[in-house]
Amino acid sequence: MQPLSPAQAEEALTHLTHHFAQWRQSRRTPRGRIPHWLWAHAVALTSTFSVTRVAKQLGLTPQALKRRREIMSGTPTTPPSPQASHFVEVAAAWRTPTTEVEILRPDGTRLRITYSDAAPTLVPVLQTFLESH
Repeated sequence: MQPLSPAQAEEALTHLTHHFAQWRQSRRTPRGRIPHWLWAHAVALTSTFSVTRVAKQLGLTPQALKRRREIMSGTPTTPPSPQASHFVEVAAAWRTPTTEVEILRPDGTRLRITYSDAAPTLVPVLQTFLESH
């Protein structure tokens, strides 16, 4: 099938919408299967329009149209099996312990310092904080 121009594809989508409407009105059961030829035309239009646009126009779910496209192309896109993934769990041991210091001045100003350094130089910071008003 040759690729359609945007105008031709728009017209084909409109015609297909009418065919879907006729099929829905004439089906014998409310849950009747969509004929193969309707699926084939819908899938063909996904080469010009997005799956979402075609599905919405035809009253289908995008997931159903994607599945049908995969079936018709013969290349299903299944997620990789759990055995194929190489997941490495990182233990929490790499985190260094943190220490939190909180100082409250008489005027109510609070200084909270959180650090993970083994021997931080807090004395100059604390002196400046306590001496300034």
